[in-house]
Amino acid sequence: MLRRAGPICFWGEGRGGVGAEANWIEARGKIIVICGIAKVCCLHAMKKLSLTFDDGPSPPCTEAILAVLSYHSVPATFFMIGERMLAHEATVKRVEQAGHVIGNHTRTHRNLCGATFEDLDREINRWGQYFRPPGGHYDEGVLKYLRDHDIQLAMWDAEGLDWKLKTADEIVAYLDAQISSLEGDSAIVLLHDGDSEDVGSEHIGGNRWATVEATDRIITRYRAQGFEFVPLREMTLPRGPKVWR
Repeated sequence: MLRRAGPICFWGEGRGGVGAEANWIEARGKIIVICGIAKVCCLHAMKKLSLTFDDGPSPPCTEAILAVLSYHSVPATFFMIGERMLAHEATVKRVEQAGHVIGNHTRTHRNLCGATFEDLDREINRWGQYFRPPGGHYDEGVLKYLRDHDIQLAMWDAEGLDWKLKTADEIVAYLDAQISSLEGDSAIVLLHDGDSEDVGSEHIGGNRWATVEATDRIITRYRAQGFEFVPLREMTLPRGPKVWR
């Protein structure tokens, strides 16, 4: 499970000698001098979550999520579908203006396993710092394309299953069970601001109001537990899960 905050200690020579007064270092730790040796104790550097949202942009739900993130001053990454970006350019601009990162989630949300180079080029289009394959499906051909165009694969550690669950209570509870069972110091969280089943239709992109409410509760809940919400660049990638099909 994710480790709770605890001390990490480093040993080194002290300047003050035995009995020297403890000094705080960058407000995150202190030096305790024992027998002429300084023991530097810092709070554990873990407890980091990075929020990511897939399958948008989908107004007005994407805008509502932006409002929640702004209220809490939390960064996020939005993995957008190309066809939706073209249909909702104003929402894309609002995400960019808010300082969030836009990742690549293909042009049409198709499974790229076994795709030709031409199909990969059409779907990924050689853009974006980060790429997340729809459904987590990728193969060696996808990885080679990403390497050739210097695009980082970005998976996830825990999800809210909000593409299936109907209420914020269910989403928060499902995510909490996943985060509690993880090993390590941090987690990339997968949520959705759009509905992949409606790509190409006249539907606006899915009802994600439960996700909007859940996002607010997730931020409040985990901040109270000492978690810090950080941008994706602070996470080691690609992370799991990995689906080969």
